[in-house]
Amino acid sequence: MTPMAERDWLDTERYAVAVGEPLKRLLDLLHAAGQVPFLWGVTGIGKTSVVREWASERGLRLIPVHLPTMEPFDLRGVPVPDHQRRVTVWLPPETFAPHDQPAVHFLDELNMAELPTLRAVFPLVLEGRLGDVRVDGWRVAAGNPPSASTLANELPAPLVNRFCHLLCRADITHWLQWAHRAGIHAAVLAYLESNPDHLYAEPQRLDPTQHQVLTTPRSWHMVSDLLHAAERTQMPVSAIAPLIVGWLGRSIGVHFLASLQISVPTVDPWRALYEPDAPLPTDPHQLYGLVKAVAHIVDPLNADEMQRLATFACRLTEEFRVLLAQECASRGVHLPSLDDLLDKWRRRRRP
Repeated sequence: MTPMAERDWLDTERYAVAVGEPLKRLLDLLHAAGQVPFLWGVTGIGKTSVVREWASERGLRLIPVHLPTMEPFDLRGVPVPDHQRRVTVWLPPETFAPHDQPAVHFLDELNMAELPTLRAVFPLVLEGRLGDVRVDGWRVAAGNPPSASTLANELPAPLVNRFCHLLCRADITHWLQWAHRAGIHAAVLAYLESNPDHLYAEPQRLDPTQHQVLTTPRSWHMVSDLLHAAERTQMPVSAIAPLIVGWLGRSIGVHFLASLQISVPTVDPWRALYEPDAPLPTDPHQLYGLVKAVAHIVDPLNADEMQRLATFACRLTEEFRVLLAQECASRGVHLPSLDDLLDKWRRRRRP
């Protein structure tokens, strides 16, 4: 088999891992095998949050290590005299000192650290030690791809070879599952269920004089906090509109603000999936959003949900069944009846 170039492999994103339960399952396996992962992904998609949640669920203490702000001696510690033995020994910093609770050191933004610091990290990643000091626990590294950060440095090849590299991506299904647990504002949940492609969006400018605004899961979390705060202080949404646009960018921000003014309630995609008799929207625009939302929340590994998806598809006209098939195929969700429908539709469109 012809080897695939690294750039081609990354461009296809065929092996990208959804930030959420799929990533947690792989962390479990790597932890059991004693291997160190490097989580690659654009800023704001929740890499830190999911590692923190994973560690908490397993009774592990997460210790953040922000390497770009560190010098080599910050990792190694300081030498202190051992008068009895007439030698000096290294006193490790508190970050790497032994703890009663099993720990995970999260090496955040590793590829933004300077080369001397990266060299000091080598033995920590490979052997779990800094000099002669043994560092207990596990390590997880993370960073933004060079294409997403001008501050990123190229990692030395020997260090690259110490990691299992995972390309991470934002996934609406798993993010919504987390968001429900985390108490994200209902307006944010409803909007993203109807507009799943707005969870992450490429940078956009507020105006020609300002920096680019990147819409990410972190942005939506911040907007949720603003909405909760506005409700507590009885502040109207119109008063915080500039803040919402400041987090989401003008295009998505204005679209979201408009959705807050709509008096007609949107149909819950979970209800549409789980209740075969739930009424469907008669407005084609609302039905379009509902179909896209259902396609993005269904779990392909859940046989019950896949059967419910087939039932939901039968309630749609052919036009919207084709849309459902397209959206499912784009996520790698395959149902034989929808795949056959999509194949027939494509054949009809061929000249």
